[in-house]
Amino acid sequence: MRKVIAGLAALAAAGATLVAVSAGAEAATTWQAHDKNCKTVPGPEGVSIGSVCAEVQKQVTDSGSITGYRGRASVAPAAGQSITPDHYVWNSQITEYCSGGECAPKTTAWTSSWSPVLTSESAYVTWGDYGDVGASWSRWWKMAGKCVTYVAGEVCVNRYEREYRTYHEERGQLIVKPASGQWIEPRWVRVGHVINGTSTSQTTNLCDPSCTRTSTNLSRSVVRSFDSGYEEGFASASWALPSGAVKSMRVAYP
Repeated sequence: MRKVIAGLAALAAAGATLVAVSAGAEAATTWQAHDKNCKTVPGPEGVSIGSVCAEVQKQVTDSGSITGYRGRASVAPAAGQSITPDHYVWNSQITEYCSGGECAPKTTAWTSSWSPVLTSESAYVTWGDYGDVGASWSRWWKMAGKCVTYVAGEVCVNRYEREYRTYHEERGQLIVKPASGQWIEPRWVRVGHVINGTSTSQTTNLCDPSCTRTSTNLSRSVVRSFDSGYEEGFASASWALPSGAVKSMRVAYP
């Protein structure tokens, strides 16, 4: 049975904290653009009935530090048309736009109020009769990882996931840390998952056009998007050692 990624949503909710900013703190910060994503809403016979946007801003201090994030939605119906927003998802929490749970159709431009401020990144997804539109992303969450040590140095393989707009991204990472006077040759890094017993993946070939030995620390990743749950998520990689041995390792979640 397909596994819904409730764990990632829980991690995102736990990692992003609602904050209340004092007037004094606000004076030292500014809200700046972070991510905005819009889509045209198709109507009968392919004629557009307007557009919907999801937007996230970041709060930046005078020193350049980011202290918060907030999101909102906007709709712009075409002349004679209407668009109806319903709710948004922010930090894995669902909030309705209108009291009573149902908004009247919008026949003119409309912008929602800002969401509560979070201390870390989150995807903001607006829902309505237009489906869903999302902006921004969460931090990368490490779901699985393992390291092995040789005379030549240390090698680690990690799997990460994050929310990205209206879907998820998975990342496979290979880290090599050669010992002093040694080298390690990375070959490939892969990320994927298993759904209904079928495995799909994406691989980055690190030997194109040729393999390269490294005597310094190196990190390589491969990223792909997906929009559903899975039974198992994994990452794997391969590398060669000075002994001539070619090694590989796979890590998985759950």
